[in-house]
Amino acid sequence: MKVMTLFQNSLLALLVFVLQPTFIIGVVLAILAKTRRFKYSRSKLRTTIYKDNFEIKRFLTWGLVPGVILSLFSIFIGMPVTIDWMIIYQIVTILFLGLGYRFIHPIFTFSASGLTVLILNMFVTDASLFGQILDRWNSPIVSQTAMSYGSVQIIYLFAVLILISTIGVLYKGNMKQFVPRFLKTKRGKLVARYRMTPLWLMPLAVVVPGDTFTALFEWWPVFSIGSQTYSFLLIPVLLGFRYTVQAQLPSEAKQALIKDFAILSVLSAVLFALTFWIEELSAVGLSILLVGGIYVLYRHRQRERKWAFKFGPDPAGLRVVAVRPNSPAERMSLEIGDVLVESNQMSLSTVEDFTESLFNNRSYSKLKVKRLDGELVITETPIYEEDSHDLGLVTLEDIQY
Repeated sequence: MKVMTLFQNSLLALLVFVLQPTFIIGVVLAILAKTRRFKYSRSKLRTTIYKDNFEIKRFLTWGLVPGVILSLFSIFIGMPVTIDWMIIYQIVTILFLGLGYRFIHPIFTFSASGLTVLILNMFVTDASLFGQILDRWNSPIVSQTAMSYGSVQIIYLFAVLILISTIGVLYKGNMKQFVPRFLKTKRGKLVARYRMTPLWLMPLAVVVPGDTFTALFEWWPVFSIGSQTYSFLLIPVLLGFRYTVQAQLPSEAKQALIKDFAILSVLSAVLFALTFWIEELSAVGLSILLVGGIYVLYRHRQRERKWAFKFGPDPAGLRVVAVRPNSPAERMSLEIGDVLVESNQMSLSTVEDFTESLFNNRSYSKLKVKRLDGELVITETPIYEEDSHDLGLVTLEDIQY
């Protein structure tokens, strides 16, 4: 009977998790990203480069291990967060989603929500008219569990730890699904660029002071320390941002972002250590995280503007802008940005030349390729019956803009 009760309570707790707005909106965004990618690829590229649902897989899996580690750390250390902050966090995340994927990482959402609740706690009291209205709704903003600098310190620590975990996830995560988008330069030349929109979910178990949940759900597990009661809650934390690559290789841009985020995390960690002596520095730290995150994305944008377009036309041949997985092109180690100079000993200047060269030898392909650094290499592979007739690649010259 106890096992059945535990199972039912676990299912109810999971239901509370998936019914939170950030979880629902995150799932919808991941599905929409996949749908839009499929539609765009069929419209502009006339083929679906990546047929798997990598957006949904990334959304559900990237944050699992960091979420478990941070949850255990949160519960073991005892890092209580207030109901005030959780409510405002959901609202801030939804508002920031109106700006796209740019600012939904916790360095933005945790910081903005923590500062917002701190400001509300300073100006909203149970004696004020606004406070009386909120009190009638049993709002936690005017309750005894309202935000303080000590609570802000915990939010700050969470934000710093999640930033550190983000660096590890970006370093290890697979971000090799490059779908090109196109624009014309001022000179009328067509160039490719790549919009990177990593979005993932972190399930985070937090400790919440008070008996708010037991008032709503009698079965909700609680524990007591002295006269204070605490509950556990699993909250869905959305992590993501957006950046465009057109003057760097995506791998180079990612490494530059990781470096900038690492500097920000070190600075934030040092400042967090000082909060043990001056609690008010927690609010300063959240402000630095918020502004620092914006500056990191700004630095990336400046790098892209400063350097020349990397994925434009090349007089030597045909520019590769997409490579389909498990294709002859992938077997030949072709990458975005490569230029096809020769195919089966035939010089290439048009897409028709490339098509003709492939029909001349349908069982084998030999390419002369110029890498982005200017190096010329020869690569070859046998062609099988199930292989794509175009080697599974898209060139810039294929695009009708």
